[in-house]
Amino acid sequence: MEIAWREFEQKLKSYVSRRVGGGHADDVVGDILLRLVKSRDKLEGATNPNAWVYRVAANVITDHHRKRVRENNAADTSAREAQTDGLEEQADTSETAALAKCLIPMINDLPAPYGEALIMTEIDGLSQSAAAKKLGLSVSGMKSRVQRARQKLKSVLLRCCDVAFDRRGGVLDYRQKNLQCDAEVC
Repeated sequence: MEIAWREFEQKLKSYVSRRVGGGHADDVVGDILLRLVKSRDKLEGATNPNAWVYRVAANVITDHHRKRVRENNAADTSAREAQTDGLEEQADTSETAALAKCLIPMINDLPAPYGEALIMTEIDGLSQSAAAKKLGLSVSGMKSRVQRARQKLKSVLLRCCDVAFDRRGGVLDYRQKNLQCDAEVC
């Protein structure tokens, strides 16, 4: 019995190690074993227990990757907030702040549903779910509206300014076009 257990554990560790990077394999194997113990009644009733165990393993590995993505996104957000906090003192002199001041009038010039969606989510800071509830829309409808509003705003901005973007779509630099932009806005 002990030999069979060691063989099973070794196969499971090998399976997990190929799918999980870093030093996380042992933790993921532990999570898999814990889930197997909690669901042993289902394991006993499985037609193909081996396949069932590997399905559980695949699910735990997926959960692990999702958790890592959430953690990385939270770390990125914290880093951006820290950078933003440091830049807020210089906001009046930075070009980005100048461009940001131009966006509010541009947003207000968008057709009402789109401008309203951007003001609620980007300026007022409401989540898209909260904005959808406030407007009586479905969450997916609100997400579509915000996405279309962003596209429309980008189009207006690009008519007004030459903008350089980084690979993630963030603004690196901009320059106002003389003839195609309302001078009172920018």
